[in-house]
Amino acid sequence: MGKEKLIERLRDSIKEYCIICGKETSYQKTDNILLRKYYVEGAGQLCKKCYFLIYYGEKSEGGGDT
Repeated sequence: MGKEKLIERLRDSIKEYCIICGKETSYQKTDNILLRKYYVEGAGQLCKKCYFLIYYGEKSEGGGDT
């Protein structure tokens, strides 16, 4: 494995992904969960779309996950 690939894998491994759809979120695993949006304690990080779909039964308005 090349150095660039290893660096890419390490960088990706610290990102949080939505536990439902797998989309990368703007949060890192080291971010305090109390300061995150769409985090479900006991389950994990959700993206904005999945959060609104699960809790409100509708798609979120707007884009992004912040």
